[in-house]
Amino acid sequence: MRLYAYAKINLTLDIVGKREDGYHLIDSVFQSVGIYDIVDVKKSNEIIIHCKDLKTEDNIAFVAAKEFFSFTNITGGAEINIEKHIPLLSGLGGGSADAAAVIFALDKIYNTKLSMDGLKEIALKCGADVPFFLYGGTARVRGIGEDIGRISDIKGYYALLVKAGDKKSTKEMYKRLDSLPVQNKKTADFLKAENKNRFDFVFNAFSPLAADPVIIMLLKSQKPLCASVSGSGPTHFAVFGSETDAAKAAQEIRKKGYEPIIAPFVNIGLKAAD
Repeated sequence: MRLYAYAKINLTLDIVGKREDGYHLIDSVFQSVGIYDIVDVKKSNEIIIHCKDLKTEDNIAFVAAKEFFSFTNITGGAEINIEKHIPLLSGLGGGSADAAAVIFALDKIYNTKLSMDGLKEIALKCGADVPFFLYGGTARVRGIGEDIGRISDIKGYYALLVKAGDKKSTKEMYKRLDSLPVQNKKTADFLKAENKNRFDFVFNAFSPLAADPVIIMLLKSQKPLCASVSGSGPTHFAVFGSETDAAKAAQEIRKKGYEPIIAPFVNIGLKAAD
């Protein structure tokens, strides 16, 4: 089975609390965007991962397969081939998207007919972001990532993605975030606003730690609706109201030595190949 596993950006990311076990609680608007990894899954006697950019033991897709077989008590395996197009370690959720694709595909291949709650339970064991990719589109994500509420899809917009620098440990970023003053929360305001006005409330709590002011200024110089950072970085993004505007901005940013990617907003997290 072949699936396209789409990336995401965080249009908002508020930190609203911390559990006793140390996990941070978020309130965030996730948005799927149109770049994707290609994930092929078929039955095998063992779990085998083919991905030229990652070792098997480092790949969250391997964890996803293990958790699926543990959850379903099936003695089986999977041969998984991943063709990466979402930049690695970018804050765009590529690994999590791949893991969701594996869980979804194995449910189909082994005909386990799991409910969405069952799929989410497996996904959450793999990583906090993984459950979202079973849904995709536009969603409000709360808790540690398990509380997902689809909201009206935001259509007709284009994200210009610019990865700059290396990804820092998410755990370490959360630890550093705890030392910062409490920040205003923007997710509720984003959800109340309509049309283009909502982009006035794009916000990421990690911005003081992850956003590169030079890149943010460069993006803002192209007159986007907003500019921010996704996840805990290092990918920055700007949102434009048309593909033409995004393409013009990309042309200017390439002159500065960056390699921007244009990615339209999409309403899916996973898509089966025709």
